[in-house]
Parts: sequence; C-alpha cells; structure tokens
Amino acid sequence: MESDIATIARESLSRMPERERREALRELRRIIDEEIFDLAAKGGEGAAACPRCGCEHTVKRGKTAGGAQRWLCRGCGRTFTAATNSVFGASKLPRDVWMRFAQCHVDGLTLRRTAERCGVSLRTAFFMRHRVIEAIARSMPAYRCARGRGVELDEFFVPENFKGNHDRSVCGLPRKARKRKGRGRDGREQISVLTGTNEVGDIFYEMTGRGPMDAQRARDAFSHVVSRGAVAVTDGANAYPNAMRAVGAVHVATKASRHKINRVNNLHSRLACFLAPFRGVATRRLGNYLAWFKWTESFKGGRSSEGVAELVVSQSSINSYDRTWRQYKATPYPFYDYWVKQAKWDPIAEAALPLAKLGVSTEG
Repeated sequence: MESDIATIARESLSRMPERERREALRELRRIIDEEIFDLAAKGGEGAAACPRCGCEHTVKRGKTAGGAQRWLCRGCGRTFTAATNSVFGASKLPRDVWMRFAQCHVDGLTLRRTAERCGVSLRTAFFMRHRVIEAIARSMPAYRCARGRGVELDEFFVPENFKGNHDRSVCGLPRKARKRKGRGRDGREQISVLTGTNEVGDIFYEMTGRGPMDAQRARDAFSHVVSRGAVAVTDGANAYPNAMRAVGAVHVATKASRHKINRVNNLHSRLACFLAPFRGVATRRLGNYLAWFKWTESFKGGRSSEGVAELVVSQSSINSYDRTWRQYKATPYPFYDYWVKQAKWDPIAEAALPLAKLGVSTEG
C-alpha cells in the first residue's frame, strides 16, 4: 500500500508544471517536518509535576487555543502546559523550523549554514543552538567511576578564544587582537579540560583551569568523578599521584608508548574533529560544546540521523533552560583572574582592559 501511495504521489507531481511542483514539494516537506515534530514531542505531554514549583499535585484544566492540554498546580495555583519552561514554550518559530534545526544540529552544521537552511537570522540560530544544548545536557547522567572500576584520564588543551562581536558584547577583549596559529603562545593561554573514559565508552569532562593542572586542581576535579578504590590510569604528569592518594584511588602511571591510555587519546582525537568545523570555539561557550560532544558520543553508531534528530526534539520538549538572551551575551569568561593580574602588573594593559564592564574588582 505504501508503494501504491508513493506511485500515485509521484505521478501527480510529474503532471504538474515545474513551478507548481516545487511549491508542492516545499509545502509537503513543511507538513512532514511538522508531523515528525509532533510525534517526537509527544513524550512530554504528561504532567508529572509543576515546572515552576515542582509540586506533583496537578489536575487537568481545559486546553489552550492550540489544543494543548492545560494543567492546574494545586501548590502554586498557576496553570501550565507541557511546553511551559521548555525550549519550545516561549518560541514563536513554527514547528517545521525547529525540526529542520534539529537535523542541522545532529549533522553538526555551522551557525551560518543552519541559519540558511532554517530561514532564520544568525542570532536566532545561535540562541536556538545553545537553548537546545542546555536542554539535552539535562538528560545526560552524571559520570562516576565506582570502586573497582577503571578509568583512563588525561588533559585536553584548547586555546583560549575570545571569539565574538566585542562592540556589542558587555565583555571586552582583555588583550590586543591577533591572529592565532595552532595553540596559544604559552600554556597560560590554553584551557585545560580533564577528560576520562572507561571500557564501555562512558565519558566525562571538566574544565580545570589555565595551563597544565597542578595537584590541587587535579584533586578538586577527581573528587567529583573518581570514587575510593577506583583504578585510574594516567600519563606521567606530576599532578596525578598526590591527587589520587587524596581521593583514595589506585593510580597507575604509564607512558603513551605503552598504549595503556589509548581510549582517552582516541577520545581527544574525536573531540578535536568535533570542534574543528567551528574554527575556534569561544572559551565562555566551551562548556556547552563539550556537553554537545558528550551527548553525540552517547548515540555513536546506535541510531540513524533522523532518529537522533527526533530525540533532540523529544528531550528539548521536556527539559527546561535557564539563561536568557541577555544572560548569554553577558556570560563571563572563565579563569579571568589571569588577565586581571596582568592588568595590575602592566599599566598599559590595565588602561585597555574593560574591567568595569565585567564587574571585576581590582582592589586587594
């Protein structure tokens, strides 16, 4: 029957003039995108709790003009729908645009190509991307290496990047603009990302600071992910032994030539390939891109591109986001104290550094 429907549709389209055929196909694609969006978003129709106060005592209270179920919270007395506080709740974009964006997001397209395909502005594409990343990141479980389990750990370095429009941003550029080739000029201008993976492919990441880790930074990072009695395999960096003893983990130091940390080295290669098409990620957005990478790793080889796109819609329809557009614009740069100290030491740099815009005090 499906083949008969496809044959009839193809014959009907073939009899149309070229202009009408293009319009018909365009309208059909829009309808299909809307239908797929509705099917994928149905997972968030149930109301387990109020998205505002968290109260689970809710009852049905009519429907919206669009036909969506409205609920009444007995705790705070306010009504809500399944889309309240979700990514799509306050959006005025059509459903087919969000479905096309989900596909672009899964394919890892740049913002400009995404904006072209979805018919939105570059600014809107940027906000759509980070709203979706913030929502889907809430669906990922926290990583923890339990007692007796193994994990491979190593640092991944990303050059500090002040990418963005500084004329419109509340944060200025703390140094003179320059062209960057490869990594930063020295280790102090590279952001260290501690990464780890186990034998089943679970991964974690944490931005630990500027330059190679010291023992204190390593101890703080390990306390969140490595349990007492876990087995951690690392390279020969000096920061690891004391940090492992502090958290009670079994530490195995090795050399790269012995191929004991191949899993985490391979993870670094995949992360570098993931970040490469973006031609530099702003350091203050790096956390979101790391979350996006971890999410994509979770579905590597397990689902089709269309299936993952539907999952993006499903998770975005039930998870909320916190930051508004203004908050994204005002996102501070991480580990900015380095530039504050540079400004104190160098009077010329201090005059050029917009510390007042950042709300950073230079006293004490």
